[in-house]
Amino acid sequence: MRFAITTLGCKVNQYESQLIREALLQAGFEEREFPLPGADLYIVNTCTVTHRSDADDRKLIRKALGFGARLIVTGCQASVYPEGIREISEGIEVVSFEDLPGALGVPVPRHITTFGGHSRAFVNVQQGCSNNCTFCIVPRARGVPRSRPLEEILREVECLYASGFREIILTGINIGLYKGGAAGLLKGILTSPMPRIRISSIEPWTVEDGLIDLMAGEPRICRHLHLPLQSGSDAILKSMGRPYRAAYFRDLVSRIASAVPGVAIGSDVMVGFPGEGEEDFRQTFELVEALELAYLHVFPYSKRPGTPAASFPGEVDPRVARARACSLRSLSHGKRNAFIASRIGFEEEVIVTHSHKGFFRGLTSNYIKVEAPGAAEVNEIVRVVLHEERDGYASGRLCG
Repeated sequence: MRFAITTLGCKVNQYESQLIREALLQAGFEEREFPLPGADLYIVNTCTVTHRSDADDRKLIRKALGFGARLIVTGCQASVYPEGIREISEGIEVVSFEDLPGALGVPVPRHITTFGGHSRAFVNVQQGCSNNCTFCIVPRARGVPRSRPLEEILREVECLYASGFREIILTGINIGLYKGGAAGLLKGILTSPMPRIRISSIEPWTVEDGLIDLMAGEPRICRHLHLPLQSGSDAILKSMGRPYRAAYFRDLVSRIASAVPGVAIGSDVMVGFPGEGEEDFRQTFELVEALELAYLHVFPYSKRPGTPAASFPGEVDPRVARARACSLRSLSHGKRNAFIASRIGFEEEVIVTHSHKGFFRGLTSNYIKVEAPGAAEVNEIVRVVLHEERDGYASGRLCG
């Protein structure tokens, strides 16, 4: 039996697809590349965070349907809008992740042993969110917060280390809600031999002083945090149901930057949320401009049926939202290059992600892409002096 799987959306989805992949490979299935023909089973692991992701899901589903093989659709869109997927074709099996063992006829393992096609492995530590931001459908898809047992996480990390991985990225729907806090989780993982641990997106109100202190004092924890802001307008933050205000976010970024020299702080910003006027956007732009941020992910608001914001008045003209997004992306581009330039001349630890004859590429602890001449193997950690900013990455040279 041959299978092919494709994944849209977040790191949690990608992690779950790896669990599915390992379940099928352990059962004797053979993997084929998606979207090539020739598989007996196609699996589409969906995302539903925006209209765009819904459209991308449907495009891949229709592509898989064209092969005439068995098709299973799982993931967040399958959980939240199953009937919409079934309307595409009666031949689609819409299956929740929890029900996949029965649908596949094989047990899904509790942890992964490798991460196909990646030089760094994702480790899922937590599911669910209880904040219920008014724009977000994820709590409907992922449920209430629940933490994975630390012992299980440690077994997975040690297994990934034995498989040759030297950096893991901790993922979750809301990592800061991990039982006992993110700092306690990290202290537990630091008992493993894994030399580099990176935290993915973490909500700003869940960042404890203990986490900042741990990042400042423990070199194995990457100097990189992604803190979703969403808006710099207090009125819009309140309407979004975000439990902080702009001043809190400003102070948090300042505290982290002061405590962890050279830290890369990224953020998500949403534009075009219902009721966002020119003054609200100006406040967002000026806040982001003033903050010590290394980059932004910018998203126009996407109406999600079933969320409170879907019925809010004050819809923003899509052309205005696109213009605001363009403005912020331009600001992000400048901040990205300025951050890289600020690290020129510094020696950084780089994990090698690609190795070619005579040169290699990698990623610093503080999230700078690096290219340098020399011999280094994928997953090797090397020390590199950064010597030139090159529009989105740095060139460097190997130390020693």
